[in-house]
Amino acid sequence: MAELVKKRSGFTLVEVLSAAVIMSIGLLAVIAASQVARDTQKRALYMSIGRTIAQSRMEKLRSLPMEQLDAQAGTTQNSSLPAGNSVQTIVEPYPTSSEPNMRRVTVVVRWPEGNGIHTVRYETLIVRK
Repeated sequence: MAELVKKRSGFTLVEVLSAAVIMSIGLLAVIAASQVARDTQKRALYMSIGRTIAQSRMEKLRSLPMEQLDAQAGTTQNSSLPAGNSVQTIVEPYPTSSEPNMRRVTVVVRWPEGNGIHTVRYETLIVRK
């Protein structure tokens, strides 16, 4: 008589454990990638805010009369950026010009990022006739 062999269906314990390990590695990779994406998005946001602050400050300075321009130099902070940021405005006569109504205006926006400081710097000349 032929012996009847029962076929067993299902998964063995080794197969289940192997699948769990592979799935765990995949999930860890997804979590790590999402953290990197979040950090990159935050850096891009702060860069955009920093540029907007510098541009708007520069436009404000361009609209002022020359008599008020020199008084605008100084350093402030902006609440849109992380704590420890600075928005520095530098107004100085252009060094190689004999034109008394020419100013070199620099706006420097800095904020802490990771282990360092990120900087956006805008510079222009303003002349009044």
